[in-house]
Amino acid sequence: MKEFHEERVMLYEEPGGSRKRLGLILVPTLLVLLFLGYLAWQILVPVSSDEIILRVSKGDNARSIAKALSEAGIIRDSRFFRLVARLRGVDRQLKAGSYNFGGEANLLKTVNRLMEGSSISVNVTLPEGLSLYKTLLKIEHSGIMPYDSLYRAATNPELIRRLTGSDLPSLEGFLYPETYRFELGMTAEEILEIQVAEFYKRMQQGGIDAKADSSFYSKLILASIVEAETIYEDERPTVAGVYLNRLKKNMRLESCPTVDYFLEKQGIRREILLIRDINTPSPYNTYLNAGLPPTPICNPSLSSIQAVYQPEQHNYLFFQADRQGRNVFSVSFSEHRRKMAQLPRRFE
Repeated sequence: MKEFHEERVMLYEEPGGSRKRLGLILVPTLLVLLFLGYLAWQILVPVSSDEIILRVSKGDNARSIAKALSEAGIIRDSRFFRLVARLRGVDRQLKAGSYNFGGEANLLKTVNRLMEGSSISVNVTLPEGLSLYKTLLKIEHSGIMPYDSLYRAATNPELIRRLTGSDLPSLEGFLYPETYRFELGMTAEEILEIQVAEFYKRMQQGGIDAKADSSFYSKLILASIVEAETIYEDERPTVAGVYLNRLKKNMRLESCPTVDYFLEKQGIRREILLIRDINTPSPYNTYLNAGLPPTPICNPSLSSIQAVYQPEQHNYLFFQADRQGRNVFSVSFSEHRRKMAQLPRRFE
């Protein structure tokens, strides 16, 4: 009986031992699968980024290129770029030249671009509502042209007059938001000319004769403020109507984006303006100054310009952003204050 009992105990313990052995197999297998999944994500899943031109010089290696691509947000991890480049043999046959990286590309495609040879052009997407400053920085980021060269051209009186037909301080407002394909070797003047030509083409398509309308520049300035105040096209005629009503009554515009504009050039970006911001003297501070600012504050879309040409007719004099990104409109200051009390404050 004793021997039989011991045998039964041994048989009873075996299932637990099997589970342990199964765990010893499953855990490493799971870790391997997780690693393979992570590897596939690194190599095969695309990264969405701006396109840039990267110039590879003689003596550059995969490590220096990987660092530049990582800093530009084109690859997730420079180590995997070096690994794939080594496996593909690219690191041993790098050729000097200018290469197009970015867009919607996975790591394998990014490495393969080094094998395809030099590029001659790059796509640059300029969103609606970018200021001249941010527009030129974005073009500089693409590797096509340095900011300083672009800025000199954008403020060159002769170029401005040739492109717009007017004597203006800069091309602020005339660089139409669109995706452009710029070629290597283009001059700063040629890059800006493409954008201004697109601007006038869009105006013509929208039924606006910008060069024949003597008040167009004032409308463009107001349209840039409307653009900065709302992302919703259906609100733009309402916002334009508010500002036109205020101008008729000689009320200051008191637009926060005009304050953001001159703060931006100082490297200041706030979600909520401070009291000292709206009290800072500047030609662009519409809390302190009556009328329009001296220039547009961004490059507006056609819909914002059309909103100024065809504003909504109403009695609103005030509006405030709500919690959902839209605006709440009021006829009187007392109504405005009541509604503001229930909304996040724009400045403190």
